[in-house]
Amino acid sequence: DKSSCFSALAMVRGLVGSSSSNDSNKSEQEGECFDYIDACAAPGNKTSHLAALVHSLLGDDSTTKNTKKSRKKGKGKASKPKSTIFAFERNSTRHGILSQRMEQFVPSPADNGNKVAVEPIHGDFLKADPSDPKFANVRAIMLDPSCSGSGIVNSPDRDNDDAKDTKRIEALSNFQLVALKHAMSFPNVDRIVYSTCSVHDEENECVVSKALAEVMENEPKEDGDEWELVAPVCLEHWPRRGKEGGIGGLTKAQAECLIRCDGLDGDETNGFFVSFFARKKISQSTGGADSAREPIESAGIPLYNGQFKEACKQGGDTNAKKAVSDAKMDTAVSKEEEEVVTPKEGKKQKVPTKKNERSAAKASDKSAIKAKKREKKLAWKRKQALQKAERMKKKKMTEAASKEQKNSE
Repeated sequence: DKSSCFSALAMVRGLVGSSSSNDSNKSEQEGECFDYIDACAAPGNKTSHLAALVHSLLGDDSTTKNTKKSRKKGKGKASKPKSTIFAFERNSTRHGILSQRMEQFVPSPADNGNKVAVEPIHGDFLKADPSDPKFANVRAIMLDPSCSGSGIVNSPDRDNDDAKDTKRIEALSNFQLVALKHAMSFPNVDRIVYSTCSVHDEENECVVSKALAEVMENEPKEDGDEWELVAPVCLEHWPRRGKEGGIGGLTKAQAECLIRCDGLDGDETNGFFVSFFARKKISQSTGGADSAREPIESAGIPLYNGQFKEACKQGGDTNAKKAVSDAKMDTAVSKEEEEVVTPKEGKKQKVPTKKNERSAAKASDKSAIKAKKREKKLAWKRKQALQKAERMKKKKMTEAASKEQKNSE
């Protein structure tokens, strides 16, 4: 699901990419090599996504330090990873799945020159020692703990008894809070992503608010070491934000830093929640949350802003093509044209060929079919959600009727 990709994206690009910052004010994360922790990693989808993004960040030699020297020193030797992701999983079966997937999806630095290594750890993240020298270079933690899964649109029916559900959410919320506070206790960590696939405030805004309050109260920090919420730069275009006030008690500014997705309200995703924490010293050096909400310049690269979604709603391939940015269209046109020489002038002109016209027509047909399939899938998900709500309603009415009958007897 698209929304589940937000966690790793915010982890790697949460402080990088603001067009308002000058070269001297760019994120210290860009071009630097440090380690990461994925606190609840199995089955490994987010872990492999994080590895790919970190590798991409470090992949350009122009952005890394002392690359020429490192190349000379590394001749004839197996390359060492510039960054390691420690992936925790306490369950034996799930740890086995995690290890297998990492072997398949993440190339070995020794064999392929990959700049990122993933080290699966069979253990409980809550028992990891923040002062362990092994984690001395860890500066970022991605925490996607167990949750109610209430945001998954087409999830199997669950027992929705109010009393049981309330107790379950309360137990999950307590665990999530403990895990987040433990992540905040790592001395060298200066950024954390906390996410869930839940729509409940108790697992989202409430956990965020309590963690900030309790860490500040119980563990006073020096100036600059305090934790604060930061709006991820890479997701500044996402319109749906967190909830202010309520049981979480967050301010409007804090709620604006949070990301929410709602699959039943037009987001075309499952329900999801993302929060990005950073130490004040690094959030201020990159402009903080204020600059993160400023528009990002495309730098010549077309940015998606819902164009294809609107085009598919309107129907027709012509509208879909118009929704593509001019820069992308220019590139596409240049590829679809061939150079031919006119006999009179002897000059080269670019004209479309029948072959390119046929390929364009096929591409249009494919895009129309994909749009229909996507709309059909969304309609099915909405239908499933409505049917589930109706079943739960009937179940509650039946239980209420049986209770009344017992009371009358």
